[in-house]
Amino acid sequence: MTQLLTSQQLSPTLKKRLHKAFLENERLYWQTRDRLLHQYQGQWVAAVGGKVIASGDDLLDVTDQAGEKDPHAYITRVGQESNFAFAIRRSEFGYDTAYQPFALPQVEAVFSNYRGTGLQFYPDVVPDTGADISALPESDCDVIDLFGSPHLLSLARGVMGPQSATLVYRGYVEIASTRYRALIHPVPGGKERILGREVLNQLKVTFDGPQKKVILD
Repeated sequence: MTQLLTSQQLSPTLKKRLHKAFLENERLYWQTRDRLLHQYQGQWVAAVGGKVIASGDDLLDVTDQAGEKDPHAYITRVGQESNFAFAIRRSEFGYDTAYQPFALPQVEAVFSNYRGTGLQFYPDVVPDTGADISALPESDCDVIDLFGSPHLLSLARGVMGPQSATLVYRGYVEIASTRYRALIHPVPGGKERILGREVLNQLKVTFDGPQKKVILD
């Protein structure tokens, strides 16, 4: 039997990030989960006080609605709470020759929390088609005050090694004066900034290796 994914599986450091309102919404979700299965199975939901305040097939839409109503909502996929894991991995491309052992592209981007405050510009963000979602060093997440944004409990896995329970936060990425919805994974002790497919899929991206350019339309 698949082990249910709950906040108890988080590391002590991540547990400290959780607001008591989130923990109460998690508890009430699991109390009412069997009833929710009949109506919401397979859908993303945001639940507060044991009641669904947002639902749908698009995770970003559900986090938008949760952010407008209650940033401490418990967000999950009904009936598949432990069956989804975000891949956090790297793909290397032939662009920046200063990077070893293989060159890779970089783009300039501004990250912010869900409220659009705490803006921070980064010139060295790696567009990674192998990453399901974006990732920032935990220290960057503190700078943009990300931890007050809507979030969900999930599993994360790398190229190698076991998957582990983590938290993913709803934020924004601004590229060339256009803002895109993002899901951001804080990486404790991390150093690299990753732009994942949840953002890249909102863009037309051209990797021009011979010209060493990344063109985002």
